[in-house]
Amino acid sequence: MELDDLKNTWNELSTQVNTQQHLNASIINEMTKHQYNTRLKKIAYPEIIGVFICLAGLVYVVLHFWELNTAFLQATGIVAILVLLLLSITSLLSLQRLNTAVDVNKTYAETLKDFATKKIQFYKLQKINVTLSYLLLVTIIVLFSKFFSNKDITGSKYFWIFSFSIGYIFLMFYSKWVAKFYRSTLRKAEDLLNDLAA
Repeated sequence: MELDDLKNTWNELSTQVNTQQHLNASIINEMTKHQYNTRLKKIAYPEIIGVFICLAGLVYVVLHFWELNTAFLQATGIVAILVLLLLSITSLLSLQRLNTAVDVNKTYAETLKDFATKKIQFYKLQKINVTLSYLLLVTIIVLFSKFFSNKDITGSKYFWIFSFSIGYIFLMFYSKWVAKFYRSTLRKAEDLLNDLAA
C-alpha cells in the first residue's frame, strides 16, 4: 500500500514539474516576444510619423500645384510628388518586413537567420530612403521658394549655394544619426534573441 502511494505521489510530482517547466518556458517566450516588439516599436513609430509627414507634403504639393507656373517648377513638383510617394512606400515596406512576428519556437539558428534576413532587407530599404531624401531635399528647396515667397528665386546663385550646402550638411548628419539609432535598436533586439540561447 505504501509503495502504491509513493508511486502515485512520485507521478503527481513529476507531472507538476513538467507542467511548471512548460509554463516557465512559455512565460519566458512571451516576455521575450514582448521585449522584442517593444524594441522594434522604437523604429516603427518614427517611420510611421515620417510616412504621415511625407503624405501631408504630398497632399500639400498636389493642392498647390496650380501655383507652379513654369515648366521647371511643374517638373520639380511632379518629382517631389513621386519621391514623397516612394519614401512612404519604402518606409511601409521596411516596417512590414521588420515587424513580421518572430517565432521563438523555431530553433535558435533559424530564428537568428530569419532576423538577419529581415535586418538586411530593412537596411537596403533604408539606404533607398536616404538616397530619395537627398532628391527630395532638392525638390523641396525649389518648391518652398515658390510656395512661401511666391517668387521663383532659383536663378540666384546664392540660393543654390547656401540652401543646398546647409540642407545637405543637415541631411548628412541627420541620416547618420538615424542609421546609428536604428543599428543600436536592432542590435538590442538581436541580443534578446541571443539571450534565448543562453
